[in-house]
Amino acid sequence: MRLAPSLLLLLSSSSLVAAQPFLNCDLSTYYSTLPTSPQQTSRNDMHNLIQSTHRHSLPYTSSTQSDVWDGLLATDTDPTGQLIHLIYGDKDVAALPYDSGSCDSWNREHLWSRSRGVGDTGSDNTDLHHMRPADCNVNSVRSNKYFAQCGTVDDMASCVSPAHAEAAVDTEKDTKSFLPPASHRGDVARAILYMDLRYDGDDPGTVNLVVSDCPEDVPDGAGMGYLSQLLQWHLDDPPDEGERSRNEEICANWQGNRNPFVDYPELATTYFGAPSPLPQNGAGYSCSGGPTTPPPTNPPTNPPVASLIITGVIDGPHTGGLPKAVELYATADIADLSLYGVGFANNGLGSDGIEFTFPSQSATAGSFFTIASEAIEFQAYFGELPDFVDVSANINGDDTIELFFNGQVIDVYGDVNVAGGEWNYLDGWSYRQDASTPSTAFNIADWTLSGINAVDSCTSNAACASVFPLHSYKHSIVSSTPPPTHLPTSQTTPNPTDAATSATSPKYVCTKDQPLPATICAEGSPADGTCPSVNSSNSCGKGGKVCWWYACPAGDSSPAPTPPAPTPSNCAPIGSFCNVGSDCCNGSCPSKGKNPYTCK
Repeated sequence: MRLAPSLLLLLSSSSLVAAQPFLNCDLSTYYSTLPTSPQQTSRNDMHNLIQSTHRHSLPYTSSTQSDVWDGLLATDTDPTGQLIHLIYGDKDVAALPYDSGSCDSWNREHLWSRSRGVGDTGSDNTDLHHMRPADCNVNSVRSNKYFAQCGTVDDMASCVSPAHAEAAVDTEKDTKSFLPPASHRGDVARAILYMDLRYDGDDPGTVNLVVSDCPEDVPDGAGMGYLSQLLQWHLDDPPDEGERSRNEEICANWQGNRNPFVDYPELATTYFGAPSPLPQNGAGYSCSGGPTTPPPTNPPTNPPVASLIITGVIDGPHTGGLPKAVELYATADIADLSLYGVGFANNGLGSDGIEFTFPSQSATAGSFFTIASEAIEFQAYFGELPDFVDVSANINGDDTIELFFNGQVIDVYGDVNVAGGEWNYLDGWSYRQDASTPSTAFNIADWTLSGINAVDSCTSNAACASVFPLHSYKHSIVSSTPPPTHLPTSQTTPNPTDAATSATSPKYVCTKDQPLPATICAEGSPADGTCPSVNSSNSCGKGGKVCWWYACPAGDSSPAPTPPAPTPSNCAPIGSFCNVGSDCCNGSCPSKGKNPYTCK
């Protein structure tokens, strides 16, 4: 009988714990979206559920955020938080300290071995449903052996029992197999069945994991065995209260998904069938049929799609470099924001993984979200409160921002392995160019930077010469009327690159304010392809400048009388967010009142 895991979070000098609560994790609601009852749900639908609700992947080791160590300290400790239960020793030991590399304490065991298909980059590497505390020495003895009793696939002469002096007395090992203690055999079986169901190779950094009586026949070396014995252990050692509590804890506070074989044990037979008879004298199972379980045959019906991007970051001028914040934008409706998280990689020392996870709530397309390290200075500078406050956003101008979806990076500002560089926003800001798309490889051409120290003397955003364009990103460029020309109405506007053969002489200027056509023709540069054939911010420097062009009459420095001024193709229509008047297609942007301003 196992002790129920502690639902308390253990804080220590060596671990920082900040478990994230997830909604809809209780047994009565978690399975409510299935098309039928859980007991009658197809394997494919159940796979889709536990994959889509896996809302957070822990880093394996981190000094700045909760990691696998912290997860196990929450799921496998006794009610006091002082003792932790070891799965192969079937005993309690002091929870702290854990092993630091000298193998003198407990460490983290992957029940599905890392060398059997679980790599070190995907979410399977840190999935708590198959991670358990184990005595370091016994963990080494188990190594990557398949789970089975002695004599299954090896001669009994090679059997050792107990498997190690520090292991439980009813453990065994031979050259190919490892037998855990009887009190945990069902727990091991359900963890392995879960991994087979959960991972089919769709997640980045993972392969299709298959549990089988013939694990060595599984492609990519991703087999685990032996299925028939695991199914029998599942029947002999059914879930107890401790295992059910652990399942609840992992879903509610760490990952967002459940192990259905703990909740509905009958699904094991439904999805994997009945166990084959136990082989005798090391004969092994018949493997003529190949792997026992295939991957799911159908993709998710409605898989979640990433619909959030990073749009801005600021390292402010107030004491302590405040406000420090990042802005994000929803490119489409989002049913569950908790699938997303943000990481702040400091000083070029590599990724810290997810440090902030959004709460479980919906969001509509076009919504902006700000995450700040604190609220007071943010409000003083921007005139509004941030949407979320988290101390992990205490960034400097040389720190990288990572956006995660289902535990995988989908957008990045900067380079996690470089401190600053050309994208440095120290005492300044950076803002995404309209219509640019997210990328895991940072592209500085997608961003407008204020320059270092650009906001040093500013007391507020509205009063600053270098205005952070809060809430101004436009996901798609608004179409507009092409720039006017002096050609007959039956002719088309020339492209600047065709100027030599045109009756006009296209010119451009690069400025924040909309210039008069006379100014463009008198002072502008010949349009040689550097400036696009529509007014835009492309190739036009930084600070919100727009590339304005006009088809001037050939050989003349001024246009025809009273021509209409050109209109930028990325201007904001009336009612849209703006910062200065030149942002708006028509009308003006008020310079006072509550942010965000809108075009009038």
